[in-house]
Amino acid sequence: MKKMYFIILMIIASIIVAGCINGVNENKSSATEHTKKLVSLNSLENVVEYAKYFKLYPNWDNGYCVVIDSEGNKFILLEGNNSNIAFNISNAKIIHVPVKRIVTDFYCPIIATADILNSYHNTIVGAPKYAIKDSPKLSELYKEKKVVDIGSPTKGVNYEIIANLSPDIVFLSDWPSEDKVEEKLKELGITVSRYYTYKEPTYLGRIEWVKFAAAFWGSNAYKKAEKWFNNVVKTKENITNKLKDVKYKPTVVIFSWSKYRNMPLVYGNDKYYNELIVEFKGNNIFGDYKTQYLDKEIFYEKAINADVVIMINYYNTNVTNLEEFKKEFPDIPIEKFKAFKNGRFYVSNPKYYIYENIDPAGYMLDFAKMIHPEVFGNGSLKYFYKIQ
Repeated sequence: MKKMYFIILMIIASIIVAGCINGVNENKSSATEHTKKLVSLNSLENVVEYAKYFKLYPNWDNGYCVVIDSEGNKFILLEGNNSNIAFNISNAKIIHVPVKRIVTDFYCPIIATADILNSYHNTIVGAPKYAIKDSPKLSELYKEKKVVDIGSPTKGVNYEIIANLSPDIVFLSDWPSEDKVEEKLKELGITVSRYYTYKEPTYLGRIEWVKFAAAFWGSNAYKKAEKWFNNVVKTKENITNKLKDVKYKPTVVIFSWSKYRNMPLVYGNDKYYNELIVEFKGNNIFGDYKTQYLDKEIFYEKAINADVVIMINYYNTNVTNLEEFKKEFPDIPIEKFKAFKNGRFYVSNPKYYIYENIDPAGYMLDFAKMIHPEVFGNGSLKYFYKIQ
């Protein structure tokens, strides 16, 4: 009987001890949760200096970076172990970086940033064929079947191909047609981010997207991109410093030509080209316009006597001289332009959108030379051709 009482007492004691231990463990767990650092957007600093269409809150020392894209989509980019941090950011998508599988619909800014950093191309598993061809490294991967053609942003993307790629994220541009693409991809459960790179009103804002893209590859990529961008800023400052005492502001026209519409598209005060012209002491004749297609007669009336004419050529054919120009753009009476007569009519390389991203220093110097050759010399240009 005594033995039975002893056994019962031992069982009761064991239950009490186990309860105490569980209580201690629960308290420890509760304390751990309580001591986690709570992170909200209000506690972070947006470091974007020039771009208007994205926000960036890097905190790489603590293993994370918060990104907000052009449509307000929020992403918490996690690197390493973040067990001591809790995030209070509504509707934010958590993504572990470096991202391993990316699909993008344009060359910029994702592929351009990979080219700038000379790395991370292997994470880009899908892109339009034209954009793949714009990158030497991505072209190699395409031949090795490590990146695939997803279709065209103009003719439509292949949703089945994108879904089969199982991307961590798909980057889409600002084109209105991409709204439907975004909606469909989200229906398929695919994470989407939007970038409005080409809507940026300033050139440095356009280029600052390198930091946005690099953030998805983690802290090392981000820091390299930040350093590269800071050098671009210094280059622009050096150019503007040389123009400090310049009083003369030549009149400038910058436009492209639509063969389909048979009319010019003039770049106005909402486009980063205008900002470059103004910063480099030029007077954009269409600076009081928004970027728009313009009646030919109105265009000629204003543009014919401009000191400098810069034409952005987005067709595939290179136009380097008068014969090529007249063949490619027969409806433009180039010989009537004052700028042509004075040797100051310029046409861009068709791949301008690549060079303005990966070599902004050379691109800006071209603009400075075209607007003020008396300061920067009228020697050879890298990405524009003087038509004569």
